[in-house]
Amino acid sequence: MNAEERAERQYVIDRDGECVLVKRDPDHVCRRLGFPHRSSTKRFLTVEHVKDQPMMGKRAPSNRWHMVAMCWDGNVAVQSKVVREWIREYIRRVEPRTTSSSE
Repeated sequence: MNAEERAERQYVIDRDGECVLVKRDPDHVCRRLGFPHRSSTKRFLTVEHVKDQPMMGKRAPSNRWHMVAMCWDGNVAVQSKVVREWIREYIRRVEPRTTSSSE
């Protein structure tokens, strides 16, 4: 991971402030290696890469328009299509694109 990717990762964690799954479902329990933790404990958050459209293949780019903060458990679990679409909508809402930001 280069410096630009690290900076984008930190930006996303700061932007979201907590695991985005809690924003969708307040009953979500964040876990790391099976142990529960607060959804806002930033040192335990990871970033989930989210493609613009559901498809197989390459991972989404490592930028703010394709990442959200998520707990480890949520990141390694396979999210449903409904949750994935909610995450895409969340990103569009909190990080609108301009013509110069598309990738």
